[in-house]
Amino acid sequence: MGFDFTVSRRDFLRASGAAGGLLVSSAMFGNVLRAEKPVRNTKIKSVIMLFMEGGPSQLETFDCKPGKKTAAPYKVIETEVPGFAPCEHLPNIAKRAKDLLLIKTMSRREGNHSRAAYLLRTGYIPTPTLKHPSLGSIVAHQLGDPEFELPNFVKLRGAPHPAGYLGVNQNPFVISRPGAKIENLDYAAGVDKDRMDRRMKLVKEMEKDFAKEHGSDATEAHKAMYDKARKLMDSPLRKKFYLDDEPQEVRKAYGQGQFADSCIIARRLVEAGVPAIEIVHGGWDTHDDGFKRCQELNTAIDQPWAALIEDLKKRGLYDSTLIVWMGEFGRTPDLTGTSGRGHWPNNFCAVLGGGGVKAGQVIGETDEDGLGRDKKGQSLLKDPVSPADLYKTLGVMMDWDLTKEFEAGNRPVWLIDKGAKEVEKIYK
Repeated sequence: MGFDFTVSRRDFLRASGAAGGLLVSSAMFGNVLRAEKPVRNTKIKSVIMLFMEGGPSQLETFDCKPGKKTAAPYKVIETEVPGFAPCEHLPNIAKRAKDLLLIKTMSRREGNHSRAAYLLRTGYIPTPTLKHPSLGSIVAHQLGDPEFELPNFVKLRGAPHPAGYLGVNQNPFVISRPGAKIENLDYAAGVDKDRMDRRMKLVKEMEKDFAKEHGSDATEAHKAMYDKARKLMDSPLRKKFYLDDEPQEVRKAYGQGQFADSCIIARRLVEAGVPAIEIVHGGWDTHDDGFKRCQELNTAIDQPWAALIEDLKKRGLYDSTLIVWMGEFGRTPDLTGTSGRGHWPNNFCAVLGGGGVKAGQVIGETDEDGLGRDKKGQSLLKDPVSPADLYKTLGVMMDWDLTKEFEAGNRPVWLIDKGAKEVEKIYK
């Protein structure tokens, strides 16, 4: 059975706060801690995933089909990049067309929310016996520094996805309220640094007996979690999680709302050297009143996303930061009875920008109505891209060790699906 333990923000931080009494079983740490990773031959130093939870409609974002029976009652914005014509509610992103690459033909037959979200985050279809790591965990494993004071993978909003066979060190540090005070990050009342040191020393003594009974691997993993939590508590870099010292003109440029605050924090974390950040923006499951809801959702992401691009460029970080925008699937060309759209994995969009990407282009074409498949089930897409294909391409761009075998539940596994194909147009 695959390794399936997630360290939430609370678990991670309480490790230091409860130093006198927290012991965990070896079952929580099914894998040996990984050795220090080699430096990769890549210009990409950080990855920011913008994950649109619920399934953003391609027909209300980047593949609008104006004038067709399947279209939304939106105008589109023509840009200097042929085929890149987002809806009218994404004007700031439209202005940055040359900085972005649009894939119109993401495709996979997986229309269940949880299964599709797993697939788009990992490149693998979920199985009951194995937990694959998400993009953030892979990036943290391949590009992260085990001795770094901040977590190598920070997730802003959303539920945690465990790192599976990559081990607990690559699990996401989840912040449910970006910008707000993080509970348990400060020393408890009456506890100073010296007293905490004494508590940690006591824990280490207790772990010696624990190691004799349960094995050293579990003890080392447990110790690593404590040490990581303690580093974060003592690090001046933890201020990167907050916005108090962010200039007002910068905050104004990003706009207001949780997504805007998350984008600012993501930029701050990239500056600090965090290699993997995921921002979750929910509400895209637009079965009802889809036109109005998509207008609101597009408006909420347009300014912050564009500001993130501009801010990274001004600071000389865009060329070393890969930004990936996507959700779990698209929406049906036909409307529901309540003016929304159902789940549609046949074709949907992803947008890439920043490090390593050959920007200013569109990959793939859909048919005139955006159906994706004909009545016989045959694909109508030109240059379809599967999630596994995308992940293999990202792996090549970031020089992941794609041949390395990992072990999970006494079976060999790889970072990328063996059947995946590289999409060279993305970076060449």
